[in-house]
Amino acid sequence: MASKKDATGTTASNTDYGEKPKCSICGSTDVVAKIEGKYYCFRCGSKIVLEHSTKIVREYVEKYITE
Repeated sequence: MASKKDATGTTASNTDYGEKPKCSICGSTDVVAKIEGKYYCFRCGSKIVLEHSTKIVREYVEKYITE
C-alpha cells in the first residue's frame, strides 16, 4: 500500500519531519526567523537585527555625517 503525501511532498509516516527547530540562543521552540542558517525566536532574533542595524547606522554616521 502506498503512503499518502502531504502538501509539502513528504510522506505521512516520516517521523523525522515532526521535530521543531529551536532558537540557537535560548532553545525556545517558538521560532520565527532563520538568520544566516540559524533559527531564532522573536526575542533573540530582534536583538540580532537591532544590533546589526545599530552597527550600520553608526558606520554611516561616521562615514558621511562626521567631518
